[in-house]
Amino acid sequence: MDKSSYRNRNIIFGIIACLILAGIPAVMAADGTTALSSGESNITVITSPAGAAVYLNGDYRGPTPIKIGSLSPGTYQVDVSLAGYKNETYTRTLSAGSMLEIGVTLIPLSQVPAPTGSGSITVDSNPGGASVQLDGNPAGTTPAGRAALILNNVPSGSHTVTVEFAGYPPYTSTVTVVENQVAQVHADFVSQTPTITGTPVTGTPPATPQKQAPLSPLTAVAAAGLIGLAAVIRRP
Repeated sequence: MDKSSYRNRNIIFGIIACLILAGIPAVMAADGTTALSSGESNITVITSPAGAAVYLNGDYRGPTPIKIGSLSPGTYQVDVSLAGYKNETYTRTLSAGSMLEIGVTLIPLSQVPAPTGSGSITVDSNPGGASVQLDGNPAGTTPAGRAALILNNVPSGSHTVTVEFAGYPPYTSTVTVVENQVAQVHADFVSQTPTITGTPVTGTPPATPQKQAPLSPLTAVAAAGLIGLAAVIRRP
C-alpha cells in the first residue's frame, strides 16, 4: 500500500470517528439520560391543561409549559396551580448537571372528594401569651414556656391561623387539617422587628409664648397719672 492510500485510509477513519462521537449525545437523549454538559440543572413542568402557574420554592416562574434553567444542585419545591383545579406540590432534588421533567394531569375541583372527619392544630409562640384566631374567630392564647395551644375537632380541610402578640406584626399561616392528624403552627415573634406605635419626639419643643393679661381701667388711669407726674417733675 502506497503512502497516498495509507493517508486516505486514515482520513476516512478520522471522519468515521468524528461521526460516531457526534452521535453520542443524540443516543443519550433518546435513552432519557438526564446528564447535561454544564454543572447547571433545569426543571421542565408540563401540565394538562396548560397555562397553570408554576412556583419554585415560593417564587412565581411563569405558566406551563415552562423550562426553568440555571439551577444549582439542591432540593426544590415545585407548586402548580390553576383556577378550578386541585393544587399540586412536588419536592425534588437535583444533582449537578441534571434535568428534570414533571408532567402533571390536573384534577378538576369538582372531582376532588370533600374532606371528611376532623383533626387537631397545635399552636405555640415565642414568647408565649399570644392570642390565636382560627379562620377569624378567637381560639385562645398560647401558654408560656414550650407548651402549645391545642385546637381539637377542627374540620378537615384548609384553615387560616392568625397569631398576634402586642408590639409585633401578626403571624398568619394556612394549614391543611387531615382527619385524625395534627397540624402544627409555630409563631416566632423574637426574630421579627417590633412595630413602632406613636410619633417619636426629637429635640426640644419650642417654648410657648406667654400671653400678657390686659390692664384694668383703674390700673391704666394710675399708670397715665404716674407718667404725667414724672414729666412735670423732670420739667425745669
